[in-house]
Amino acid sequence: MVFWFVDLYNYQGAFTEVDSTTMFFGALKDVSWQNIHRIAGEVFSSWVVTVFAFNFLMASRMKWVERIFGGLDKMYLIHRRSGVIAVILLLAHFLVVPRDLTNTGIGQPLGVVALMLILIGVILSASPFFKRKIPYHKWINIHKLMGVFYLCGVIHSFSVHSLIQELPIVRSYVFGMALIGVTAWFYRAFLFGFFNRKLPYEIVAIQEKSENITEVALNQLDTRLQYLAGQFAFFTFPELSPGEQHPFTISSHPCHDHLRITVKDLGDYTSEFSKLKVGDKAYLEGPYGHFSSAYIKEREQVWIAGGIGITPFLSLGHDVYTNRVMLYWCVKDEQEAVYKDELDQIKTNNPRFDYTIWISAKQGHLSTTKMGMENFLDKGYLICGPHALKTSIIKQLKKEGVKDGHIYDEEFAFR
Repeated sequence: MVFWFVDLYNYQGAFTEVDSTTMFFGALKDVSWQNIHRIAGEVFSSWVVTVFAFNFLMASRMKWVERIFGGLDKMYLIHRRSGVIAVILLLAHFLVVPRDLTNTGIGQPLGVVALMLILIGVILSASPFFKRKIPYHKWINIHKLMGVFYLCGVIHSFSVHSLIQELPIVRSYVFGMALIGVTAWFYRAFLFGFFNRKLPYEIVAIQEKSENITEVALNQLDTRLQYLAGQFAFFTFPELSPGEQHPFTISSHPCHDHLRITVKDLGDYTSEFSKLKVGDKAYLEGPYGHFSSAYIKEREQVWIAGGIGITPFLSLGHDVYTNRVMLYWCVKDEQEAVYKDELDQIKTNNPRFDYTIWISAKQGHLSTTKMGMENFLDKGYLICGPHALKTSIIKQLKKEGVKDGHIYDEEFAFR
């Protein structure tokens, strides 16, 4: 907005609506650029270019971008929300900006095509209904096309005569944002695999921990993945789907001989894990995430896990802490607490670590009042589990005076 204000204040040109029309406000003939339709419509378009540019930058999985947003899971959450915001701004631009009836080039038709394609792409990507109905590997392929749709929009913006082209600062800014967006998309679509080689691993053990929880142990075949306790990686299992990647938290510690993941049957892909066998190959990309003691400043911590959300804490539990750690693991019943023995071992090895298995069927939902803590301040709270658990606990912690900066959570869903 500052760029717009400076440029418009200093603009001495004679941009005119020779023969234009608006969606709801009629025709504009021989009207100067000083009309709300032109200015607002093009401000919206510059915002659209900006939001989409950052969206593609977030989708690039570059480490320096991840550090800015505090972890890839947080980055993808912002990515989803900002995609919706971009579409709202795009619709606002389409409804408000005047269309030049004297322009017979490809610019305006291409803009309409880009609008429809982006709208369809975001609906398919962000709508909970379509996310449930469309298998992940098909959904991600549709999502990748958003870069092509964005490129159509960028070409449109530079193919029509606009006020942006008359304003040097705004023009440079919009061009720069467009270049960032297109470059980030091109990197992710065509160059990412070259700069981020997947590491080959082999399955050495598979254990059914319960009816719907499978533990998979893997050994590296070449370079070992260098990760921190609590982080996750993207896994490709060719036996299940050769080109399909899925994120899984690493439940082993970097000091362990094997790399381990613990998978719960939650959908179309994870339900296929029973088909895996010892000797099958896997390819790992990562690590990602800031849900690790390396990024958490508080030495005294309270960990809260819900169900399969215990996985990062199984890894974190083997880190060395200088102060007390208290873990609450919320499960439906005793049968779901499949890692009780491992937690007992962690407790034996680390006298500063303690845990409680919270049986919701008997004790109800976990709450701050049931934790029995006298002082909630000056502690770090790490939460991983279903959305309802996280939302409830975070709300209660804030009522106890805990600041946002002392609460760390891990996102479960990546789409």
